[in-house]
Amino acid sequence: MRAARFFPFLDTLKTYTARDFRADFMAALTVTPMAIPQAMAYALIAGVHPQYGIYACMLPVIVAALWGSARYLAAGPTNAISMVLFSTMATVSIGGTLLSSLPEEARMAYVFGLALLCGLIQVGMGLARLGDLANFISHSVMVAFATGAALLIAAGQLKTVLGLTGPKPAGFFPQIGMAFRNLDQINYWSLGLAVLTIVLIVALRRISRRFPSTLIALALVGAVGAIFQVKERGVTLVGPIPNVIPPFSLPPAFDITALGDLFMPALAIALLGTVESLAIGKQMAAIKGDSFDGSQELIGQGLGNIAAGLTSGIPGCGSFTRSALVVTSGGNTRMGTVYSGLLALPMLFVLAPLMSWLPMPALGGVLLLISFQMIDRESIRLCLVATRIDRAVLLLTFAATLILDLERAIFVGVLLSLVLFIYKTAHPRVLRLRPEDPLLRDATPDLPPGIAVYVIEGTLFFGAIHELERQLYEEDREPARLVLLHLTRVFWLDASGAHALAQFVERCYARSMPVILVVGSRNVRDILRRTGILDYLSSGFVAETINEGLRLATNLLNRVSCRDNQCVFPAPEGPPPTPPVPPVPGDPVARAALAREAAATATAGGQKGTAVLPGPEKPKNT
Repeated sequence: MRAARFFPFLDTLKTYTARDFRADFMAALTVTPMAIPQAMAYALIAGVHPQYGIYACMLPVIVAALWGSARYLAAGPTNAISMVLFSTMATVSIGGTLLSSLPEEARMAYVFGLALLCGLIQVGMGLARLGDLANFISHSVMVAFATGAALLIAAGQLKTVLGLTGPKPAGFFPQIGMAFRNLDQINYWSLGLAVLTIVLIVALRRISRRFPSTLIALALVGAVGAIFQVKERGVTLVGPIPNVIPPFSLPPAFDITALGDLFMPALAIALLGTVESLAIGKQMAAIKGDSFDGSQELIGQGLGNIAAGLTSGIPGCGSFTRSALVVTSGGNTRMGTVYSGLLALPMLFVLAPLMSWLPMPALGGVLLLISFQMIDRESIRLCLVATRIDRAVLLLTFAATLILDLERAIFVGVLLSLVLFIYKTAHPRVLRLRPEDPLLRDATPDLPPGIAVYVIEGTLFFGAIHELERQLYEEDREPARLVLLHLTRVFWLDASGAHALAQFVERCYARSMPVILVVGSRNVRDILRRTGILDYLSSGFVAETINEGLRLATNLLNRVSCRDNQCVFPAPEGPPPTPPVPPVPGDPVARAALAREAAATATAGGQKGTAVLPGPEKPKNT
């Protein structure tokens, strides 16, 4: 049991059969030919040589699959992570020099260090059981980020697809401006090869979704490029890819300044990878009815990124395209993804000599198609029409993605999600029930007037009490004589909520309004008992159901008569109670104490004696 906790793949191996092997291996044969060209394209998005994308499809994929939670989640390079990586290299400087300006060997050392740091952050989050934090990132933020990243990817490939020369500017709008300014310098061979690649992929996909359409399209375009000698016509080629086992890599020597510069980009990549991986993992698990442990998946993704940093790969996360293909190809276990990582190495040996002749505009065409598919028009429509908050979050995050650096845009989206969560939590539903409400259908028809029944739905904390008081004190048409507070739909209560509830009860007593609580949840009742609120109210003012609370309220109000702003409560039989300490005029605490004593005598019954208490007063407007 303890070994399975640290090695989750052991449970899979214990029940692994020959049938599982056949299904998983066939799924890997389907996924790997599609994953290789995708990884090359994502490496180009990141601004590095395609070989580093292929290396990230090997050991990192295997490690993430073995230590993850979802059996169908396939990790590796993705478009969003690659975009953040490219943005990091274009904005982070080491010793006064941008990473993108460093020689490849020096630049890649920092890329590997970034992957290693990202993996350590994710493993730390998983060990701290923070796997559910991704639920706080709203759907509007993810839709906006995916849409903005799609446009950034498309803009970043314009120079390659159009065959333009010169340096490529950073940012969406500068890249668009550069393309328009140089329309007279378009290389039509480059543009034609990109268009041909897109047409071939779309046509081949119509044959079968399992068909390795991207790989075959790239092979055909490569053959066309070789036949027509497109290199002599100004078309850039991929160049040689070493067909060797991924070399061992190390981050640069420890430098506290460089570590500080890379930490925020690493955190941004870790957060983005966490959100994507957990969302895809939950979706894949739900398809087959599997259980899903988000914290364990974080550990798997973190270990995969650590493996990428140590084996010359770029960082990555869970990929929906590859994961869905594992499912549709008939994979049974996590070993299907493991076999995909193992098959990537021999495929590299076979394809490396051929890939060197591949035109770069062909990969640019693949990326243009990917960016188009990233735009989920239906999700955008839903976010725009759902609520004003969703619409504002969508537009602000989208604008931040196009204007700011991507890692900053991620933090803007996360901040907006947290603000949205706090806003929703700070505005729980506080409803005053009317006589025709279904919750009051079993109430007796002779309810005395003046019973104000309120229902709080959601989280009970100071924000909810503020909303409750606002509604209570603004009810001019039906002034309340007694407040019945229905807390059965409250699912969480904290110290702030308990304190605010106690203050609310005090203020109601100070206005001669008794309070009856309806508490059905055992957890909420225990919290109220530990904080002393139940003892403060006594048993006559606490009910488990709303009908019981209405009976208590009816019995109390039927014994109280008010005239000329004076309420008379019947006192219990027996010897008279000890006279209370005379209240200090204007002292709300003493006034509340007298109200509690008078209200308590009303529940005891009896006909002898009375207690006089100032009646309800309408609060002054402030």
